[in-house]
Amino acid sequence: MKKILFLLLIPVFSVAQNSFLRIPISSRGLGMGDLGIASATANQQLYYNVAKTAFTQNFHQVSVSYMPWLSSISDDTKFMSANYLANISNSSAMGVAVNYTSLGNLSIRDDNGATLSNYHGSIYNLFGSYALQLGSKASLGAAFRVIGQNLYSATSKNALGVSADLSYYGCRELGSVDNKLEWGLVVSNLGPKFNDESLPASFGVGLGYASIDADNGDSYSVGVDANRLISGDGSGMRFSAGGEYGFNSEFFFRGGVSYESIAAGNRKFIGIGVGYKGLVADQSCGLDFHYLIPFGVATGVSPFQNAFGFTLHLSFGNFQ
Repeated sequence: MKKILFLLLIPVFSVAQNSFLRIPISSRGLGMGDLGIASATANQQLYYNVAKTAFTQNFHQVSVSYMPWLSSISDDTKFMSANYLANISNSSAMGVAVNYTSLGNLSIRDDNGATLSNYHGSIYNLFGSYALQLGSKASLGAAFRVIGQNLYSATSKNALGVSADLSYYGCRELGSVDNKLEWGLVVSNLGPKFNDESLPASFGVGLGYASIDADNGDSYSVGVDANRLISGDGSGMRFSAGGEYGFNSEFFFRGGVSYESIAAGNRKFIGIGVGYKGLVADQSCGLDFHYLIPFGVATGVSPFQNAFGFTLHLSFGNFQ
């Protein structure tokens, strides 16, 4: 029954803001209420704001993420992502990513319940990005992706398409380099129709504040994001707000909230998360974990019920 229900919901996910192109990738971001246009760090920036990667301090950064996806509807769907971010000069960076969503084994049945066919559904995209600094306090970024899916339909199971993102990042020091106000602008999912449906193109703005205590290494980060769908009548809105406290720049505690209109996808949840980051010379490794608590669901069943996941990240070579 769950798989039949999931199949019925596929068209909804393909046109809404929470489609496969908007599946959150970062456990840090989800733990802060899906926040990150201005507040993202490290590889998380590849998802929220590519422009910010131009200020990356490591030559090489790698991360992998995993989470069961829509576990309240189906028990064998999952999302996986792997990405790589490289500093290619003191003022620019490039990134690549592979994102894969497995929809599990799906069955098509007739009115009598007899199985007509079985297949394995999947959605994926291949991602490439470039970011360049505009002086010491701002940057621009662009990303391009090839997207594909293997889903049941009356005409074709396979489809390919393309999309692009454009982004801007700016910051200002407040008294010292350890206190910073950040902001960002992102236009996401620009491209032609995919599988006869419009992509969930959106415009987002973000504002954040980050501070590090130079004496003990404790860090603080808070921010807000606002996103609006471009297609249709533009009524789809989503707001995210959250914060993070880092103890000695090693143990992190996060919380936030995501509130989205029904027109944009109706993603309403509270995010909580924890993280660890270990440093050895100019190398670091870390693990982030998140858990989502949905609210405001009239049907009693939320796609984010019992949703959790983790991100493992590694960094090598600090050029500063």
